Amino acid sequence: MKKLHLGLLFFAIAASIIIVSCSKSSDTATTAVSATCNPNTSFSQTVLPILNSTCNLSGCHDPNNAAELNNYQVVHDNAAQIKASVVSGRMPKGKTFNATDKNALLCWIDNGAKNN
Repeated sequence: MKKLHLGLLFFAIAASIIIVSCSKSSDTATTAVSATCNPNTSFSQTVLPILNSTCNLSGCHDPNNAAELNNYQVVHDNAAQIKASVVSGRMPKGKTFNATDKNALLCWIDNGAKNN
């Protein structure tokens, strides 16, 4: 009976540690994005060059694979999917965005994905 109580206590402590550590890292990531978010992030000057250099490449977003992210309308219409893919790490395929580029993409989407 004593072993059962110790096992439950250990489990409760371990679960608490995991929950606390996950929530702290999530809060930090959210803060980092919003702290560097420029609501006037430009599609033509910032977002499109990031997509062209990171995503619109052979084997990724090209005519033979996924939709090319090379114009405003396509990117705007897929903004929710792009955000989900960036946040989950599925995009960019086989690499990661640097913090500045990731923040710029998410900021642009979160601020209405304007054609600017």
